[in-house]
Amino acid sequence: MDFDQLNAYCTLAQCNSYRLAAERLCITQSALTKKIQRLEATIGSPLFERGRKGATLTLVGETLLDDAQRLVSSFGQFKEFSLSVSQGTTGHLKIGFGISTLYEAPRHIAQFKKSYPNVKVTLNDIPSKTQYTMLEDGDLHLSFNRLPDSGSFGTISLYIDRLVVAVHDSVSIEPDTIWEELRNRSYLKLASPRGPGLSRQIEQYLAHQDLNLGVEQQADDILTLLGLVSANLGFTIIPLSAQLIDQPNIQYVALHGAYSSWDVGLIWKEPVANPLVSSFVEGMSVHKR
Repeated sequence: MDFDQLNAYCTLAQCNSYRLAAERLCITQSALTKKIQRLEATIGSPLFERGRKGATLTLVGETLLDDAQRLVSSFGQFKEFSLSVSQGTTGHLKIGFGISTLYEAPRHIAQFKKSYPNVKVTLNDIPSKTQYTMLEDGDLHLSFNRLPDSGSFGTISLYIDRLVVAVHDSVSIEPDTIWEELRNRSYLKLASPRGPGLSRQIEQYLAHQDLNLGVEQQADDILTLLGLVSANLGFTIIPLSAQLIDQPNIQYVALHGAYSSWDVGLIWKEPVANPLVSSFVEGMSVHKR
């Protein structure tokens, strides 16, 4: 028993004529007869009777028809769904992002959904290092993140992020003498386990500048750091993109020089095996041109 036999059975039941059913199926009457005969042999009972009124269903044929029609309909729906999945127009994308792409990721996803409304997208805020691991393991399809230095990843650069000092706006700061002016103020540091990539970037920058800042307090997230700065309890070093988090009474002073900036963009694992990923990447590439 196969789909073609069930489809032939349902079509013949609807047409009541071998000639009309064969025309609808684009096969010969002989081929249609053989399909029905094979199905009847599998079931062990006739499904149709030939007569002056054409092909009429037997009692067994009538009893089985509803279930056969549901199977044929379900198969047709599955066929359409599988085709759309293989073409990258339907399915599920799991995407990671971080604070640096708080607005970029949703904007590009919204653009993608305009062209692919049937694709389900799951978006989660995940630490950068964890996102790389999840991409490698196939647990994440795409990542809006700091671009990796190496690895089997494809990337599209979206913009350059950089380090800034966040300090209370009551403090008078000149960019050229910033470290002298902050010498007597408390340094508030992002805990390394929460943001290892950012922490390493800050450490490299400070080492290159020959700066050794005494840590007054550590926090597990940037929002807490900005809250402490807003309360005038010290200063912190964070990405420029973090100023998207609205906190009052804070000024941001950009840092320059070696290790002060990095590329942020879209990341995916190569080679691409998921047609949805290809569709998303292609759309991003087109909009960047």
